[in-house]
Amino acid sequence: MKILFVCEGNINRSQMAGTLFKSLAPQAEVATAGVYADHAGEMLSTVSGGSIEEMKEIGLDMSQNVVAQLTPEMVMDADKVILVGQVPRGPLPAYLENSPKLETWDVPDPGYGLISIRGARDMIVEHVHTLKSQFSERHDN
Repeated sequence: MKILFVCEGNINRSQMAGTLFKSLAPQAEVATAGVYADHAGEMLSTVSGGSIEEMKEIGLDMSQNVVAQLTPEMVMDADKVILVGQVPRGPLPAYLENSPKLETWDVPDPGYGLISIRGARDMIVEHVHTLKSQFSERHDN
């Protein structure tokens, strides 16, 4: 099963979700991307240092993760697409918004000061554990 985690810039929420899910389900194919990672022709270059630190606190290393721009092909190739919270900067592309594979988690964006990175991480941990349970049920049958 291939799971794609998406957020606005691919520097906080989707990176944390992807890293955590991969640690719990190493047999899953996991990818992450940002709807607006490519901002006006300039890629956001690195994962948030704050997110890297918060994930280190729970024993996970995201320091080598790479930021990626969401593409229609990524959505097409995934079995499940999870939008890790709303995208404040603008609308979702139609190929994502209209995808039957899309599931949305209600995790505020720490990049806008709506929640601390730790608060977002803790919400993501809960969602990922639920997803892992669903994933395990499908693969145990």
